[in-house]
Amino acid sequence: MDINPRLASHGLSFSAERRNQSWGKLNVTTWMSSAFCRLPRDRPALGLVAGGAFFVLASLFRWMLGGVSEGFGPMTFLPAILLAGLFGGIRIGIAVAAVCTLVAWVMFFPPYGTFILATPHIITMAIFIVTAALELFVIRTLNLAINDLSEARERSNVLFRELQHRVANNLQFVAAVLMRRRKLLRSNPVCAEALESAQTRLETMSRVHRRLHDPTSLDQPLQAYLEALCADLIRASDTPDVHLTVESPAVVLSLNGLMSMSLIVAELVTNSLKHAFRDREGGAISVTISGRRGAYVLSVADDGPGLPKDFTTRNKNSLGQGILQSLAGQLHGKLIFESGPGTVASLSFRT
Repeated sequence: MDINPRLASHGLSFSAERRNQSWGKLNVTTWMSSAFCRLPRDRPALGLVAGGAFFVLASLFRWMLGGVSEGFGPMTFLPAILLAGLFGGIRIGIAVAAVCTLVAWVMFFPPYGTFILATPHIITMAIFIVTAALELFVIRTLNLAINDLSEARERSNVLFRELQHRVANNLQFVAAVLMRRRKLLRSNPVCAEALESAQTRLETMSRVHRRLHDPTSLDQPLQAYLEALCADLIRASDTPDVHLTVESPAVVLSLNGLMSMSLIVAELVTNSLKHAFRDREGGAISVTISGRRGAYVLSVADDGPGLPKDFTTRNKNSLGQGILQSLAGQLHGKLIFESGPGTVASLSFRT
């Protein structure tokens, strides 16, 4: 059967037009639902209370002023609309704005109790409605931006935790491989002992890594947390006979502050284990936090030979020093090194 090309073309264009109309309706519906959807940070009850309280205050203010406020009376409702939209969300804001508009229209202009408005009063109400709409639009835009930032931050935190989890798992996997290889070297005790030492170190590093990036660490007392962290570092080193002392008051740190504190202590203790006990088996490391009322001093000291004479010049632009000072800056402090006897690193910070 032959088909008229013009009819076929007309049918195709009609189908495309139908699809475009459907997509247009779908896009409008999607935009409307997203524009007026409730956000996680919305608190409808709080928005109603705040909006209602300022609605009552504005009404009392209008009643006290009497006819003097006829030119600007509805503007006294703007704080109520602002707070309702800010705390309660766009739906509560629109509801409060509608109530305010109705009350202002009927009760703020003569003849009172009617919908009759003189021309100046119509202009006043139009300005009020436009201002309230712009107010709600700005609040909604800001709330959407804050919600997007919160979701992006949460996604980043989840990905970061997943990354740290995988790193710790990879360390444990390598430790398991070393353990299997060690069992195959029973005839060579020297190699088996070396693999056992490497396996133990990797397992300890995995525990340290998990401890540093575990959000539940906020629930632990700071002294117990630092004791466990430093003990893991000592077990992972070649100086297991080092005596550790940790003293700290009940300092409350945020998760970011605890992370910075942990990395600073871990780096300083690792440096002491690496340099202070190079030619001897035992020694002592002390980690002390002193102070009160939000002002504290962190001190990490060892009884080693002290800093070399060219420490300042040699380490001025080193990567390790840069990282330590950057972490100290996150605690709004500066790290200072002192020598003799031993080495003392001090950090003053505030919570």
